Amino acid sequence: MARTKGSKNKASGMTVDERIAAVNAELESLQEQVKEKKAKLKQLMAEKDEADQKRILAAVAASGKSADEVIAMLNESGAKENTEEMKEAE
Repeated sequence: MARTKGSKNKASGMTVDERIAAVNAELESLQEQVKEKKAKLKQLMAEKDEADQKRILAAVAASGKSADEVIAMLNESGAKENTEEMKEAE
């Protein structure tokens, strides 16, 4: 025997309005979880940045070079890369 349209929904005992409210409540809960995950991600990214900065400072200190010398080396290296990229583009 075929069921009539909507008979499945009647068996759940919930009206359409109640089901809409339940889905909205679930959606709000999921949106809150997304917000929490984004905050956690932001915190983890900040921790990673801090760790990277410490590694860079340790490497500079271990090199025995001054900060100005390291900056000059990085600038020089960046200038060479830019020149090579421009040559490749031609």
